[in-house]
Amino acid sequence: MNKIPGKKKIFTFFLIILMIINIIAAIFIFADIQIIKSPKTDVEIKVVDISADELVLEIIMKMRNPNSFELSVEDFKITSKTNKGDKIADINIKGGKIPSDKTKTFTVTDKISFKENSDFKVLNNKITGKIGIKILGFIKKTIPIELNVKTSVEEIIDEIEIPDIDLKFGFEELSEDGLKFSSGINIYNPNDIGITINKLLLNALNDNGENVGSFVITGGEIKPKDHSFFNSSGVLLYKFVDTTELTLSLSGNASLLVAGMNKSITLSTDLSVILPDIQEFIFQNENIMFYIPVQFKLTLRGIQSTVGFKYYNPSNVTLIAKNLHCIIFREDNGNLTQLGKEDMESCIIDPKKEVCVKTEILIPYIKFLKAGDWKILPDWIVLTIEGDFAIAGTRQAVPLSLNAYVNPNIFQDQIFTK
Repeated sequence: MNKIPGKKKIFTFFLIILMIINIIAAIFIFADIQIIKSPKTDVEIKVVDISADELVLEIIMKMRNPNSFELSVEDFKITSKTNKGDKIADINIKGGKIPSDKTKTFTVTDKISFKENSDFKVLNNKITGKIGIKILGFIKKTIPIELNVKTSVEEIIDEIEIPDIDLKFGFEELSEDGLKFSSGINIYNPNDIGITINKLLLNALNDNGENVGSFVITGGEIKPKDHSFFNSSGVLLYKFVDTTELTLSLSGNASLLVAGMNKSITLSTDLSVILPDIQEFIFQNENIMFYIPVQFKLTLRGIQSTVGFKYYNPSNVTLIAKNLHCIIFREDNGNLTQLGKEDMESCIIDPKKEVCVKTEILIPYIKFLKAGDWKILPDWIVLTIEGDFAIAGTRQAVPLSLNAYVNPNIFQDQIFTK
């Protein structure tokens, strides 16, 4: 019998050992496929910032390893597409190892630029990768993982902040149509996206909610985190002067285009304005000239007095002098005694024009003398003109009361101004 050389015995021994190892490894690999539990995976993909040109996605992936052995995570990638299937991003997630019965968080942030004519309302995100284990330190087994997550960009757009509005309003001067005014609107855009202010409507309402003026204000562009000022002017109808407080109601909308979506923002604000004294605008701090010409004549029935009232209108609007009446007194030792009273006709006074009205008052001799305890001449004859000035077409009036002291020489024609 021939003996097997020693080297062949050693080679045969190692070959048998390797075969046994391979068989054991094959058994383990087959068994591992059956016993590996997929990690519990939570994925959150959210838009953390958005501008007119791009958005920033933050991906947070939490994986819990439920196995009794360590898992490795590798080759994870997120592919984002629009609803139309347009691919807009490939984002890689750096892998790592997850100890047994532990949780690990993988985070990545990336920017996505908007493409023209793409719909970014919803992003469809496909997550692919591998998890694996090593057997005996050098045999590696991997299992592919695939997840799908939707991200709504439209929800972020809905959270766009409403611009801040500061409304200013000032009165200027009267005109034939009403009171001229100017308004200014300062709008601040607090967003990271530029917005467009479309036309704004400013309504002026009186105490009864009646519209006394509507005005359109042209808008424009406002850059991100910036202010824009829009101004306008107009005329309030004269119905406004019959109210004590004016309510200004501003309404309109702003729009923005981002991620292929149009977003409209409703704008509104109200401002209460205390109306100034209308006299400030009628008289405009000008010198106001009144003329009261008077003439006395002796007749058989008594003293015939002719009293005129002449007024110059310094304003830019038509005024009406109404409810006018003239009263004549005599003054003796500081005491006034009424001698007669007559109404005067109402009159219309055009802007920068002068008008004169007259009336006649007959004073019986007995009444004239008796009022002064039979004293022939008084210390003074006092003329009083009372009435109201109103802007044509309105009910609001400015009261008028004028007194003129006349030389007691009733035979001399006299004119008094103020």
